Amino acid sequence: MRKILMMIGPLACLLSFASIASGQALPLFSESPYQAGFELTYARPDFWVLPIGDPQYSRQYILGVTGYGDYNLTAHLGLEGEFHCICLITSLDRAELSYLVGPRFMFPHRRYDFYAKAMIGMRDLFIQETQDNHGIPSGSGAVYALAVGLDYNYSPNWNIRALEVEVQKWPTYSTNGINPVVISTGFAYRFP
Repeated sequence: MRKILMMIGPLACLLSFASIASGQALPLFSESPYQAGFELTYARPDFWVLPIGDPQYSRQYILGVTGYGDYNLTAHLGLEGEFHCICLITSLDRAELSYLVGPRFMFPHRRYDFYAKAMIGMRDLFIQETQDNHGIPSGSGAVYALAVGLDYNYSPNWNIRALEVEVQKWPTYSTNGINPVVISTGFAYRFP
């Protein structure tokens, strides 16, 4: 009996050290439901169209920033709210602001999260230099958007938003509405 205990004792000690040394299989990242992020945003605003705008500016782009927050309900479904302030670099001193919220559908694969989202909210076309933009409709209205993107889980607390492409629809702008395209990249902090 003593020989059996002498063989089992060291084996039991060796196996108990695995849990003390965190040798158990752990998930790659802790799944916190909250994250907040910041993005640089590049947009083709689509509001420089005839007869409203000058044709030389019809292919201009504007640059701005985006802030967003996510709440993940499950591994595949979450809720996202975002604020676009696309007003840092504009060729005609027109800024696009939008406030959107909606569901986000995620498709995780290893450290990558592919996602798609459908959002609804409010938008505002803000004219910074009114004397240069006579006859241009400005103001607030409804907006809805569809987007796809890719997040990279860099560490347990940091995500890199590699790319997001969002197509917005402003149905109440002018008579026919417009469809701005917004491209973003940035990072997010996942709260523990």
